[in-house]
Amino acid sequence: MKTSLRFLHLEDDPLDGELIRRMLLASGLARELVRVETAKDFIAALAEPFDFIISDFTLPSFDGMSALKLARERQPDLPFIFVSGTIEEELAVESLKQGATDYVFKNRLSRLVPSVRRALEGAEERAESRRAEEAMRQSEYKYRQLFESLSDAAFLVEVQSGRILDTNKQGEQLLGRSRGEIIGLNQGAIHRPEKFEECRQRFQGCGEQGASVDCEDEVLRQDGSTVPVHIRAAPIVLYGRKLMLALYRDITERKRAEEKIHEQAKLLDLDPDAIIVRDMEDRIQFWSQGARRLYGWEKEEVLGQQTNDLLHHDKAEFESAQREVMERGKWSGELREATKDGHEAVVFSRWTLMRNEQGKPRSILLVNTDLTERTHNRLEKHDDDKGHSRFKL
Repeated sequence: MKTSLRFLHLEDDPLDGELIRRMLLASGLARELVRVETAKDFIAALAEPFDFIISDFTLPSFDGMSALKLARERQPDLPFIFVSGTIEEELAVESLKQGATDYVFKNRLSRLVPSVRRALEGAEERAESRRAEEAMRQSEYKYRQLFESLSDAAFLVEVQSGRILDTNKQGEQLLGRSRGEIIGLNQGAIHRPEKFEECRQRFQGCGEQGASVDCEDEVLRQDGSTVPVHIRAAPIVLYGRKLMLALYRDITERKRAEEKIHEQAKLLDLDPDAIIVRDMEDRIQFWSQGARRLYGWEKEEVLGQQTNDLLHHDKAEFESAQREVMERGKWSGELREATKDGHEAVVFSRWTLMRNEQGKPRSILLVNTDLTERTHNRLEKHDDDKGHSRFKL
């Protein structure tokens, strides 16, 4: 509680004023008490810094209710106590309704110091409450600014009930609904019910384990259409409540690209040649059906493995081809490579360096034509020819 306060005292009787001054100084609450008698002096004093106002109720040329109104207009938070010998009970109650903190009768001045203390305590509580409210407003403002600045559709969700508490502009655009229409919905209501169960279980785990989770699903728009989304959900504590922030990203374009790649892969699988895509670290990213037929490995066995370890016995041969494809963007030649059953495959291999939109190397495309049988036939014919030659001799 504040002490050594500066009091403004509206009082026309000097003796009463002095008595109250000494009482407040003796209590340790006051360091100064400025007494005024007229409306003019009171109004002028309100421009100065005071901690407390004490006022008589009836004065020759002024009245306490007018003083209260002026004080509330200029310094609404300042504690204001009436100290009067003439105030009636009904007027005293009315003064409290108009904003007075308390009233004390002059024939009971022993109540003044306790009344001042209570007023100060109440003022501190109100000030603390205002600070808390202001902090809440600031927090709400920062939260709203951050929430609205997110590039993804954001939904604030109660983990246990699944009820949506808030969303941003991106959320409105994603669902084709207004914020008012979205708030209060169950999270499952914006998904296809038959597909949402897996995500729902993960979201429950998000709240229970306190870790972020990811899943993919489709959301239902107001017009009945669906949008594929990637969802990342993380637990947060907001205003003392344990909630979940779920960020929804529209992955329509990604899905289209994946579908296109899938269709292209089907076409590539029809090619009798072995088609392989490896990244710049030589890890296999694509393995066609032609590659499976030629080498014997299923794609699940080879994805992520390095072709240099899997297929090539002659490391120098591989490194020479690698240098050329990096320098010229392409290479072709005959290679002898390993198969799953331990045999050797002879292939005519064509390597092409693939680049991204920025022109940087991203992968190498390999198209291998099986020459094994042709090579064996050629060798056998060569051996036969040599045999016939020896026979003629």
